Amino acid sequence: MLFFILTSCHAEKDNSYFYDINKELSEVSDNQEVISNIYKRELEKYKHTHELKYLLSSKFVLTFKEPDEKSKKVSLIYELLRINDDDYEFITAFCKLSLALEFENTSPKLSLQFLNEAIKIEEVNDEKVLLPHLYHAKGRWYYQHENYSLAKIYFYKALKTFKKDEKLYLASMYNNFSLCDNKLGNIDLAINQTWYGIRILESKKDLTAEEIFFIYMMKGNLGVFYLYKKDYKNAEKYMSEELEFYKYKKKFEDNSVKNIGQLLKVYTITHQKDKEEDLVNYLISIEPEVKMTYMKIYVYEVLQKYYSDKNDLQKLKFVSRKLVELNNESNKETMKDLDNVSDILNGYIIKNINQEYDYKIENQERKNILLIVLVIIIIGIFIKAILDIRRKNKEERELLEGLKNELETNNVTLEKNIQEKQDKIKNLRLNLNLKIENEKAFLENLKKIRRSKNLDAGETVRNLFFQMNNLVQMDEKNHELMYESSLENREFIKIISDKFPQLSEQELKLCVYFRLNLSSKEVSLLENITPGSVRVYKTKIKAKMQLTKEQDLYTFLNSIK
Repeated sequence: MLFFILTSCHAEKDNSYFYDINKELSEVSDNQEVISNIYKRELEKYKHTHELKYLLSSKFVLTFKEPDEKSKKVSLIYELLRINDDDYEFITAFCKLSLALEFENTSPKLSLQFLNEAIKIEEVNDEKVLLPHLYHAKGRWYYQHENYSLAKIYFYKALKTFKKDEKLYLASMYNNFSLCDNKLGNIDLAINQTWYGIRILESKKDLTAEEIFFIYMMKGNLGVFYLYKKDYKNAEKYMSEELEFYKYKKKFEDNSVKNIGQLLKVYTITHQKDKEEDLVNYLISIEPEVKMTYMKIYVYEVLQKYYSDKNDLQKLKFVSRKLVELNNESNKETMKDLDNVSDILNGYIIKNINQEYDYKIENQERKNILLIVLVIIIIGIFIKAILDIRRKNKEERELLEGLKNELETNNVTLEKNIQEKQDKIKNLRLNLNLKIENEKAFLENLKKIRRSKNLDAGETVRNLFFQMNNLVQMDEKNHELMYESSLENREFIKIISDKFPQLSEQELKLCVYFRLNLSSKEVSLLENITPGSVRVYKTKIKAKMQLTKEQDLYTFLNSIK
């Protein structure tokens, strides 16, 4: 049976109409008579209005009716999908979900394709009515293909998108987590997840028949998990509770039959022969009620193992023959399903091809004219594209030429700037040397004054004044050379002060000299400090910049941009 689809009534556009009908159908999903009345109501609306919406709604209702054959339902869904032609996102997503479920076993790849297409539609939809069910279906698809980790991811996505009051679905996701964890070998976690799911439902008042059934089904799963843990007491307890519920409700579905097979294992392991025999007799008694061939095969496989363990050759032969018959029947059903799927798909494709062919015949002249116009347009576009390409190529060549010329100009300017800087540094060094010589001469004159008593004081003072004036002029020239590019130096000082805020103003100033590769003696002359002080400053600066002894400060400062 298709997932229960509970909806909200706040959708935009006309999708809200289908949300409302879907909610109405979900509430009466087990009442075929009411569903028939809803179908008649929608069909009458279509007959009176001839609106596409009501044609779609009437066929949509039919998908909830129990079909005589699977092929009829699939055909109906394809017809609904074709008529809708992507006009209503909800109908498109619903049809793709329905087809995915129908082809889940016969054509898994096609089923996954439909799921992915529907998820893509729903993930951008504001309401996301079908999205949790699509995530659930995709998780189940991965579970059936033994990719349990990926299955858990999609079950978790479904859990997060279901509403908080949808307790049956929330419990179902925890049940799915437990099944995956069991397959992954995390049995304790599987047990905890199952109990959590049971508590979700037990916390709800006025449980529905479906919710009560699901609680007992999860208890049966608990019994299986305890069986794997070799906790046979709890395994028997919970599987027996599930079986008694099925007996009371007279439900002979997949879970009830599989439960008997698992409980039989517990009785065999714990050597409860009487209970084992009673359970086998009960299984034989309900075998006629089991409708699905694959479940009948499971019944006879359980009986085959039982009679084999008992060495009951006569019954074993009978069961083995029955298994052969059922397997042959199952193969025929599988082939029939595959043929039906193939026929449905081929019929749908052929029907669309025929419709397209008829349409082409009726509109051949118009299409020929459109084709000619299209060819002319394509030729025009092609010519325009060629002209555009040529124009772009020309523009790119001109741009490249411009960039080349600009690069060459920049290179010349850069070389000129470098040469100017080198000349400035050379002049700075020359001035520093001259300053040294003048200072020596100045000192010599001072020594002469101190040694000589008969020296002409006026002449000596004039010489000293002249030498002092030279020293001042040299300092001014040095200052001009150092700060001629003051903007560049300010930018450099700003950069290193941002990078190394711990540097003092004096240290920042000295970094300018070190960047020019001036020696300690040259810096000392510029700053009127001793060379030793300059070396101390240099060591402190390197420490604050976290440079090693081997790292060169000049190279590092010039690498800062």
